[in-house]
Amino acid sequence: MNNIFSEIDNIFHSKSLAVYGVSRKGGLGNILLQGFIDQEFPNMYIINPNITEPNVKIMGIPVFPDLKSTGTSIDLVLCSTHPKFVKDIIIESGEYGVKAVIIFSAGFGEKGEEGKKAEEELLKIAQKYRMRLIGPNCMGFYCPETGLSFFPALPTESGPLGFISQSGSIANIMAFSSMLKGIRFSKSISYGNAIDLGFNDFLEYLGEDSNTEVIASYIEGVSEGKRFIKLIKKIRKPIIIWKVGITPAGSKAAYSHTGSLCGNDTLWNNIFSQHGVIRVYNLEEMISMIQAFINPMPVNNCRVAIISGPGGPAVSSADACEMNNLKLAELTKESKTKLQEYIPEFGTSISNPIDISLQATFDPVLEKSTYEIVGNDPNVDMMLIYLTMLTPRYKDLISLQEKIAKPIAIVSAIDVNVSADCFSNTIKRSFIHLRAKKVPGIIKKMNEAGISVHPNEDLAAKALYSTFKYYNRSYSP
Repeated sequence: MNNIFSEIDNIFHSKSLAVYGVSRKGGLGNILLQGFIDQEFPNMYIINPNITEPNVKIMGIPVFPDLKSTGTSIDLVLCSTHPKFVKDIIIESGEYGVKAVIIFSAGFGEKGEEGKKAEEELLKIAQKYRMRLIGPNCMGFYCPETGLSFFPALPTESGPLGFISQSGSIANIMAFSSMLKGIRFSKSISYGNAIDLGFNDFLEYLGEDSNTEVIASYIEGVSEGKRFIKLIKKIRKPIIIWKVGITPAGSKAAYSHTGSLCGNDTLWNNIFSQHGVIRVYNLEEMISMIQAFINPMPVNNCRVAIISGPGGPAVSSADACEMNNLKLAELTKESKTKLQEYIPEFGTSISNPIDISLQATFDPVLEKSTYEIVGNDPNVDMMLIYLTMLTPRYKDLISLQEKIAKPIAIVSAIDVNVSADCFSNTIKRSFIHLRAKKVPGIIKKMNEAGISVHPNEDLAAKALYSTFKYYNRSYSP
């Protein structure tokens, strides 16, 4: 492992931390501290120069006027104060031998030239003491394995996803949105203005991290373009990137947000396409692609079979597949013969898309048999299944996936996380709905089996094609 990996890994495995910006009145610092309490981080201290009396605690954590008063070594410092105090905190941390400082405080480079000069001064101080900086204008690190956090109530369970975000709010939104889909993180990183450690450093780190299987990121711009290209060529893991600032208005907003220069969007598209990066354009699409790559099924071709209860979505799904460069599979004569034995004649089709009729979707035997016949067809490389609502029959699909090992994307037309309590008892009985609180765990099981769940057919089709494209990319030396 190289030096940058070791340095970042040491930060992630910090054994002690001190938080500046916590007070008796509350505020951002208190919220951030609560995140560490929730994760049961072992050794925490509050530094508040205005509280000098002994044996004071806030939120159950001991308070000291300065680092020296703690009487112990401090690996990591979190700074969530007014920007005018940050310089002195960096100096104090360096003198005390702190390894790294996360600067939550905003009001630096994103504010203009004066802010950039202040950032340069902070970096010089940190370099003097051989100390690393994350931020400013960021949320920092979330790592369930080691107890690091950037917000309260985040899951304590680890997972395969490594996430890098230039935006602190996107990192938070991503963490909570992912909870609803059962997605868990190995690490999540919000790096803000990146005056020291930046996107390429964290991309390189996650590329080598054994606990990270999928890398996703939100970026506004990237410095050191050649290094970035070298990294995405080298890393043998799925990389999903949400690149913003693609319009003049977006580019201007990005500059005022983190001081980032966005660059030419056509160039970005060419780089992503050439090196196998999966590009997404919003949070919903990001989560769909992550699901598809938690346990992707290797595939050499992209012949897709569409199964739908209602007829309209079957047609719409066919459009989505073709628009996403998928080919509709031609079922074998044997499969068609078997399907004719199960699917009713009224208003149905055994060609692809396979319209099993809305009435047929209430017959679990018919539905399971259809999945098995189509899934085992040698001309079918992947499946897109359109459901009105996710039901307990998801177990049939997991069983099927264990046998066929082909990419399966499900569309659940009604949001899987929406409670069905507002439906009448008749509707509830008809659809055999899942309780919303159980859905994240169910989707987690499905993702681990290689089945992804999507809110619409376009995202399902894109997920299938992205899987095919990833396994058929050519790596450059």
